Amino acid sequence: MKISSHVVIAALLLFAFTSAAFAETSRHEALLPAHGLLIGGVSLAGVGLGDSPAAVELVWGTNHTTCSDCRLRTWFFVYPDRPVGAAVTFDRGGRVVAVFTLGQPLGWRTQKGLWLGAEIHSLTAKYDATSMEFRGCVGYSALSTRAGDVVTSIYTQAESVYGFALTLRGQPVCQ
Repeated sequence: MKISSHVVIAALLLFAFTSAAFAETSRHEALLPAHGLLIGGVSLAGVGLGDSPAAVELVWGTNHTTCSDCRLRTWFFVYPDRPVGAAVTFDRGGRVVAVFTLGQPLGWRTQKGLWLGAEIHSLTAKYDATSMEFRGCVGYSALSTRAGDVVTSIYTQAESVYGFALTLRGQPVCQ
């Protein structure tokens, strides 16, 4: 039985195109999550202090911009449909020393159920604000607690919860 070379070539092309299509659909690009979770002293939306750039990109993807005016390398991750998101700052050794929200990405919360956008009384109902250190930042305030070398901050603006941050002790709380 003789098989035409045209049939073999067509079969090979079909195999190549379907393999490429399956490979394309099986690839997964990580993205900044729509619903980030702050686990105090541990992580923000899956990124923790000490993480490498590769670890951050594994969790949040590669769609970031680099701050040109920042003292340390800082990546901004912004949602494509709204001007809010999150950022990470790396030390000179390439490890995360700060992870924080940019603007007020609605849908983010703490492990205690404090949502961004919530009224300030929700913060005081879930956290002992009297044990938190207050810091005035430009345009917002930070209420922070420290556990070991990790500072967990809840940002407020006017009468609402505005953002979250984890910073290594010695890094600025106001990001």
